[in-house]
Amino acid sequence: MKTNSQSNPDWSIYNAALAMTGALTIAIIPGIPLYTASAQEAFPDVPADYWAQPFIEDLNQAGILDGYLNNTFQPEQLIDRDEYAAIIRQAFEAEPVRQIASASKFEDVPEGYWASTAIKEAYETGFMNTPTPAAEQFNPQKELTRAEAIAVLARGLDIQQPVGLQQTQGRAQARKSPNRLAFPLASTALMQLFAPVAAIASPAASPAVSQPEPVDLSQYYADADQIPEALQDEIALATQAGLVVNYPDLDRLNPNQPISRGGASALVHQALVYEGALPPLSPESPSADYIVQP
Repeated sequence: MKTNSQSNPDWSIYNAALAMTGALTIAIIPGIPLYTASAQEAFPDVPADYWAQPFIEDLNQAGILDGYLNNTFQPEQLIDRDEYAAIIRQAFEAEPVRQIASASKFEDVPEGYWASTAIKEAYETGFMNTPTPAAEQFNPQKELTRAEAIAVLARGLDIQQPVGLQQTQGRAQARKSPNRLAFPLASTALMQLFAPVAAIASPAASPAVSQPEPVDLSQYYADADQIPEALQDEIALATQAGLVVNYPDLDRLNPNQPISRGGASALVHQALVYEGALPPLSPESPSADYIVQP
């Protein structure tokens, strides 16, 4: 349960007390020490045979994700927009594409909100948007769907090239040496996917560069017809980049299903692989079977 400052004047103190009992995700509060699990410690609720264990372990080893104060990870718990913003902030370094004075510009992000800095940065760098361009709300406690979580990464990494071309052209760069406290994993407009076909070059002109074929998402996903139209281009780009991880069925995206912590870990892991910040999973790992291959 999350509590906002409007219903509880001592919101930060209340959250700190809950965090100390392990009942709430750790918030960054001045004067409150942040518990950080050793990278060598396994989360007791993420056994070796859990489908997302290698993704979670790699992110924990990289200092990007930690668990609760009781050292659990709770991989099946669903994730909200504020929590995803916190992970984005910790995982990637990106240049701002717009600026806001503070996250409290949004009516539903009160002053002192635990994820204010993360929300501000995720919004300014273009990873996360408001529901509509003119919206005055961020919906921080709204659960994130799988399609939305994938689109956030495709948007923030500015993926525009098919796999096989240089993969570090996005404006986001992974944090090679995280220098911020690691967050636990608790909790729109791109350029057109493909440019118009170039005119036939004259003999004196440079050879025309062939354009990639549009991605037929139905070739990848049996439920492609359920992908929201507004997110289809971003899903296609993410698919080409190898960001998509589908469990338990490789050919089912389940785009409108809320994403879990384990599922979000897998996507962020693959985004860092795309950026060259993490090595890919070994092909021998059973978890690699759930990565959609472009």
